[in-house]
Amino acid sequence: MRIESLMQFELLSKHHLKPLLSFELDNRSWFESLIEPRDDAFYSELGVSSHIDSEIEKVKSGSAFCALLIKDNKIVARANLRDVCADKAFVGYRVSKNFISQGYASFCLASLIKIAKTEFGIKTLEAKVLENNPASKHILLKHGFEVVGRQPNFLTLNSKQLDCLEFRLKYA
Repeated sequence: MRIESLMQFELLSKHHLKPLLSFELDNRSWFESLIEPRDDAFYSELGVSSHIDSEIEKVKSGSAFCALLIKDNKIVARANLRDVCADKAFVGYRVSKNFISQGYASFCLASLIKIAKTEFGIKTLEAKVLENNPASKHILLKHGFEVVGRQPNFLTLNSKQLDCLEFRLKYA
């Protein structure tokens, strides 16, 4: 059975408040082992509601695309286009720890690439990945991204100084 038939890729909206809070709380320690932690104030209904409002405004302005991947009424991943401008944007995604290595990150990235091309006319996508995240690096390379730079000592995470790899995908 194809993954697409089991999933819903939905634009983030206010009705996602409680499931998004659950997703973020359930995966907080997992995410914080791989990416920069969110502020503690984020992890409440008020914090997530403010976050959703901010994301919706970015979507309305055309500077972002924010989606959720949902399976059985539960969020399994988030996928975003950020800093959308004339022909460039940044991609980002985060997958629940319970759903890693099952193709969901790849599905999110493929969806973002298609949306960037068809809905935004974007010709260049970029991404940043901390060196402690080989799975994300693998997904980007699998979808045609190339490593174009390294930012040494980009972030201190869990008392460890980490470099950041910069990726780029250009297409016609």
